[in-house]
Amino acid sequence: MPRSLPYRPATRPFALVRTRDQWQRAAHDGTEIAPGGVVQLASTDDASTGPVTGTPVQGTGLAFDSACRLYHSILDGEPVTSLGTGRIERWIWAAQDPFHETESPTPFHLIDAAPVGVLGDFSSTPPSAGALQMPLGLTVDEADRLFVAEAGANRVLVYDLPSRVLLRVISLAHPSDAGPRPLDLAAVGSVVYCVTADPPRLLALTAGGAPVELALDGGIGQPLRVASSPGGKVAILDRAAAKVRFLHGTAPDVDLAPPIGSLQPPAAHATDIAFENEDAIVVSYLSGDDFFRFRATGDPAADPELRPLKARGYDGLGIVRAPDGRIGFWTARGFRNAVAIRRKFGLWGQVLTFRLDSGDFQTQWGRLFLDACIPDGTSVEVTFAVLDEQDDDLPTLVRTSPSNTASLPPVARLDLSAPMPPASLAPEATPGGATWLLLHRRESGRELPWAQPLADDPFATYEAPILAPAGRYLWVWMRLSGDSRLTPKIRCLRAEHPSHDYLRRLPRAFSRDLAVADFLRRYLAVFEGFLGEAEARGVRRATLLDPAASPDELLPWLASFMGLVLDERWSAAQRRTLIAEIANLWRAKGTVCGLARFIEICMGVRPLIIEKFRLRGGGGAVLGSDCEPFTSSVLGAGFRIGGAVSDSAKGPLAPGTLQEAFSTHAHRFTVIIPAALNPEQLDVARAILEAQRPAHTLYDVCAIGAGMRVGTALHVGLSSIIGRAAGFEPLQLGSSALGTDAVLGRATAGARPGADRLGVGMRIG
Repeated sequence: MPRSLPYRPATRPFALVRTRDQWQRAAHDGTEIAPGGVVQLASTDDASTGPVTGTPVQGTGLAFDSACRLYHSILDGEPVTSLGTGRIERWIWAAQDPFHETESPTPFHLIDAAPVGVLGDFSSTPPSAGALQMPLGLTVDEADRLFVAEAGANRVLVYDLPSRVLLRVISLAHPSDAGPRPLDLAAVGSVVYCVTADPPRLLALTAGGAPVELALDGGIGQPLRVASSPGGKVAILDRAAAKVRFLHGTAPDVDLAPPIGSLQPPAAHATDIAFENEDAIVVSYLSGDDFFRFRATGDPAADPELRPLKARGYDGLGIVRAPDGRIGFWTARGFRNAVAIRRKFGLWGQVLTFRLDSGDFQTQWGRLFLDACIPDGTSVEVTFAVLDEQDDDLPTLVRTSPSNTASLPPVARLDLSAPMPPASLAPEATPGGATWLLLHRRESGRELPWAQPLADDPFATYEAPILAPAGRYLWVWMRLSGDSRLTPKIRCLRAEHPSHDYLRRLPRAFSRDLAVADFLRRYLAVFEGFLGEAEARGVRRATLLDPAASPDELLPWLASFMGLVLDERWSAAQRRTLIAEIANLWRAKGTVCGLARFIEICMGVRPLIIEKFRLRGGGGAVLGSDCEPFTSSVLGAGFRIGGAVSDSAKGPLAPGTLQEAFSTHAHRFTVIIPAALNPEQLDVARAILEAQRPAHTLYDVCAIGAGMRVGTALHVGLSSIIGRAAGFEPLQLGSSALGTDAVLGRATAGARPGADRLGVGMRIG
């Protein structure tokens, strides 16, 4: 007898509306289509009503150092293009409230530094910049050196900020020459990019080397400003082409020319650029204009998601990325941060779908499902209309476009869309008024069994019965209500057809009368939804055995099948990965690879496990002040190289001390986790080791939070990374150049495991 297939309840078909193109073919009244094809109430904001007129001027400089101090260049001459004297002020970032009426603190003037006194037989005579002439651009490199583009003198000044000393003057031309004049600077690590005028050039500067001229990619005709991202991208504002160009082709050019009908200011009014993050670049315009944001990767056109920024009081002279990632600018009342333009939603809106077709006459429609986000204080109501046949000669309701049609792509062949309903079926034309139904949110948030919504997904599934007579065609009205601050959002609509068949399972006497049958059908729909979902859950119960699909609350139950007890401190993703791999982990329990994989899943990084017997007898390099001194060669303080296993008092290992070496190294291991762990994470790591290690072994745990200390030794080649570390470098007379490769009293940057890359933030040797 052939094996019978398991019974699976048939999923009823449904009519679907979910894409942006489909929503644009619907009729809208007070609604708009947001990015992602989401319908919401129409919105307005406090953006500028039109471009500000005026003439752009050359901007000045704003820059932050590593201590979050703000440096601001000021020109005393008027207008800005004059060769008047200038100065640089230092302000404590966010030290004052711009809305507070008290007087601002007096800023610190960088170029007014007190002279250094006499040192021994040598008198200190650092170079003096004198009165600055047009300090237009500022930037700070990774070593806290301030670079100043002094356009009036055709030179770049380099200051050491901690000591307030002028380290170097990089002359690009004689002060009396026409150029090249440095306009702006941007730092990437220790390299500073400089754009110049007369002639237009791009230079790479350092605190010690000579300027290096770089090719202007893409035929840049008039470089005006330059900016760098936290990740090292470099962008140049080209006024001649009205574009933002990226160095070395790291991203497509951004066209600043606004589309027809856009409120974006003219491209010729662009004055400065700054990276908000790796994917977004901000362009500023004249004083009084909003800041516009563009994609720094992918599509070079403005993205509707990147809304403009409001910059009240902007002086029109330049912007900067603040340490917290916001875009800052200067005003008559000091430094301010740009804020997102406030959005105000309408209080009411309505969406009418086009004709939905079931394909069969006299179809009894079932339930309506909406994937929606309905915050508290907002609501969505629905009503329906059906027909079996539509007379093309009868007037139909007008298909109206969403309120933001200008910012949406055009719809292809709108005339081929499914028709709208006859005007006689409109809710206001219905005798006695239409019945508007509120939506019910499903308890699980989804209509599919065992489906788990994403943690950051605000949308849930709502449902309502389709209260309408039988008919082939269906139209759905959705009425959205908000409170001006919040709006409901609808992502997807599904109309189920046909309805349940419970009436066919009852005696015919219950459905002979049409009114009674209609009531009974609607009444039984409540039970049909519950029973149908319970049946589907039973049929698809195998989903519970899938670690990737099982609900979070059932993961402990699923883990118990394999004898795994889940720690409450493990995340849901870590639990699912452990359950999926636990069979292999049990096979490798107590081994180096098994312990390493278990810890890697729970810590997120691959640990290094060192068995102590590998360190005996071979000597090796040992780091750390608490290391047992069993080697004979010492370099510096605590760094020992070479020698056999030894004792600090007895010297090299003697034959009689073999047992001591065995008791020191046998059955012991060290786990190195290359991450900065908090106390709770360390406790988790120790709990894993207590449960998974061989019972006769001892272990140590080492993380990099406070420096690596591995039991008694840190072995080079096993547990260390050869490379440049943080600390001071010795100054060698005749071999070191002050200000070039040696700085008195300053520590060099160290390598960061997991953050630095070889050749970028870390070097070998």
